Amino acid sequence: QLSYKPRKKEKEINEFITDNATKIGRKYDNYKEYIKNNPNASVVQMDLVIGKADDKYCIMTLLFTNSNLMLMFLIKKYSTLAITKIFIQLKRRLGNNNFKRLFEVILTDNGWEFSKPADIEYNYETGEKLVNVFYCNPYSSWQKGKLERNHEFIRYVIPKSISFDDLDQRKVNIIVNNVNNTLRKSLNDL
Repeated sequence: QLSYKPRKKEKEINEFITDNATKIGRKYDNYKEYIKNNPNASVVQMDLVIGKADDKYCIMTLLFTNSNLMLMFLIKKYSTLAITKIFIQLKRRLGNNNFKRLFEVILTDNGWEFSKPADIEYNYETGEKLVNVFYCNPYSSWQKGKLERNHEFIRYVIPKSISFDDLDQRKVNIIVNNVNNTLRKSLNDL
């Protein structure tokens, strides 16, 4: 008599569905069209940097492409709520007009944590749309290449094998200050 061991079920991972209704009007082609019509738009590239796979925390990065200035925030990994909270804080500190001017366009990837673009785009107190969120094509990280290049500077300080769970926002601020102050040929060694 034979018996079979029951198969282990793989963990379900929340994935951002590429055909999701939230992406209508927010695809990379829509981004290119927007930039074509608004060539002086302020573009911010957004992504996450992850330490070890089992870490509870990760770093959200925002890169202003016109100046190469990067912001970094330590957040709970894969949390749409953590992303929303960061943008609520930025809107409060900057005010609607400054926020609209600085974050006119946000280009990000298709990660689950970025699947609620309305939380970023709108001021829920007034209902006003402040910014435009667009998504890169799947598996096309080169479409936000400036940010991906800046992630290399982060990895000089925190190699891939190091956990982010021991970090706090103060340490992340020190890292981002060093990254922002690194001389670069692309900025004429400034």
